[in-house]
Amino acid sequence: MTAPRRSDDAPPSPAPALHLVVHPRPEGLADGLKKLLGGVGVVVGAPLVVFGLLMGVVGVSGIFSPGEGKKALDGVLLLLVSGVFVGVGRFAWKKGMVPFRDARRRELLFGFVRAQMRIRESDVAGLLKVSEPEARELLSRSIARQEVDLVYLSESREYVHRSVFAHSQSVARRCPACDAPVGATGVLPGDKVVCSYCQSPFVVA
Repeated sequence: MTAPRRSDDAPPSPAPALHLVVHPRPEGLADGLKKLLGGVGVVVGAPLVVFGLLMGVVGVSGIFSPGEGKKALDGVLLLLVSGVFVGVGRFAWKKGMVPFRDARRRELLFGFVRAQMRIRESDVAGLLKVSEPEARELLSRSIARQEVDLVYLSESREYVHRSVFAHSQSVARRCPACDAPVGATGVLPGDKVVCSYCQSPFVVA
């Protein structure tokens, strides 16, 4: 049975605007210092790796065709030393890249949260190329710092913006097929609702 539209029915009130709150914390002195030290690590580590690789080439050459007055053992020792240079340089370079990689991850995370109403840990993990526990830690840290205003829904195992969650507590719409008033609670924008009058499904805006 459908509910006919009456001429004196009041038009449905527009849905309140949803504010997706994302406030990244400004970079502080500690963050700047980490980037400075990271830059030093990259500047020092890269040349060490290159120097170690060149030394390794010389060492390999010395093993298979030692020069006059030299032994193959000299080439082996040179190769071992080159390994030390490469190892130290690679360690310094990787450590130096950490603050820049973290900053890039935070930028991607906030951009993703700003663009999505629903946030799943698996989606964040895939975007940032980290494990789901790491993604959960990043989200929890951002929530604790009040950089994002998210609520975790244990039933669906996803995060939603607090404004979206508040909006979902009382959703009232008119069915686009028969114009009957349809009430729904606990749904989010994008969810499908079935009209109780004509059984037509429609998506909550």
